[in-house]
Amino acid sequence: MFENHDDPELVLDAMTYVEAVHKSMRAENAAPPPGVEGRVVAEILADPGLSASVRQWVRGERGLEASDGPPAMPPFDETYRRVRDFLSRADTTGG
Repeated sequence: MFENHDDPELVLDAMTYVEAVHKSMRAENAAPPPGVEGRVVAEILADPGLSASVRQWVRGERGLEASDGPPAMPPFDETYRRVRDFLSRADTTGG
């Protein structure tokens, strides 16, 4: 099993991505409930491919931090769909 909870930067990247997907799903500027966010972050950390995709998007966004516009939403790709599904399942099971 890959679970890379020892990489604090990856954990923060996963949290950033989960919050961005949650905002796009809910159209509100709030993070998901703590239990929900933690479960989805754990799912990301357990999958090397998903972790790499999330890290790549977040690093690209950090490069744009000085831009004048609002933060970009993640592209509606396979990574987005998987994280959205994790969020939906975790939210309906009470975190």
